Amino acid sequence: MQLGYLSFLSAVFSAATVVIAQEVHGNVTFEVRWNFTAPIETTDIKDAYEEAAAVQANLRIQQAINTTQTYTECLTNPSDLSPAAVYALKNCIVAENPLAFFTLLADDISASTDFWDGVIAQSTTDLTQFVPARTYVRGYYGDALTATDFAEWTLSAYADEVDLDVNPEHYYKHTIVDASGGAWSQILEGWGGVLSSFGTKRTNFTIPTYTIPTFNGSEGGYPTQWAIDSSFNPLLQRIGPKVLPDGQTMGFLHIAVRDVEATATNVSAVEIYSAVWYPPYDKALSADHEEFVTNYLADESHHMVVEIINDGLDAAADFAAASRRRRA
Repeated sequence: MQLGYLSFLSAVFSAATVVIAQEVHGNVTFEVRWNFTAPIETTDIKDAYEEAAAVQANLRIQQAINTTQTYTECLTNPSDLSPAAVYALKNCIVAENPLAFFTLLADDISASTDFWDGVIAQSTTDLTQFVPARTYVRGYYGDALTATDFAEWTLSAYADEVDLDVNPEHYYKHTIVDASGGAWSQILEGWGGVLSSFGTKRTNFTIPTYTIPTFNGSEGGYPTQWAIDSSFNPLLQRIGPKVLPDGQTMGFLHIAVRDVEATATNVSAVEIYSAVWYPPYDKALSADHEEFVTNYLADESHHMVVEIINDGLDAAADFAAASRRRRA
């Protein structure tokens, strides 16, 4: 996380937030739901998943270091498998070479591409049959962050700069925004293996277009089944294809954000919807299909909770720092 954000959060959110919620991070209260009308999750999602993913990521990076005998100076405390340790390890490595993980994890990337090629080949191509990994995460930031703030931040250089610290299984992110507001990104990240038997799939993909969507089920639009509640402003939504190195589209990323007004019992909030619509893998063996649509997609949904919460805290800290600079 960026320097100084903990002290900022302590100051801004010193007053208690009176909401019934699932978990608190950096003095910000968060609520997680898997569907818009679903109940709030009552067990911890972020910490438990982040800690489990950190163990897997740390061990894999250590294995790659020991195999290649590169970046050995970054492996200062191999017995520490905490999220903080894996974030420090990754940052040490990319400080020497921002593209290091494309080499260190080359075998993983190749295996992941093969996995997704198999999912695509064994799936119905009709987009209306695609299946989602998704979550809704509401953070009670008060005046520290708005939906527009967060949407702008995600397309800024700040989001790329902190990406390694947002999730244990993040390894590279580079985004370019054009004059019209459209975006292109290259991403290397992994998910899986915490809840699913498929293991972690560390995947290199691009999002060549990331634009405001329409949901009309016809040419130029997405299936109406992918549309979300009308309380989400269409202008604060983006969708783009996730494209593998071999050119195949493995899924479609959909992000939306909205403001939730303050009430007599709580401060205002920002709610973030994150979903990836994947080929349904419906032509696979029944056991593989079941594992994919239940546990593997659940792995990514939990992964998204971790990154949404960490991204939100970093975004709020960045806006607070910018405000302090303007006043100085």
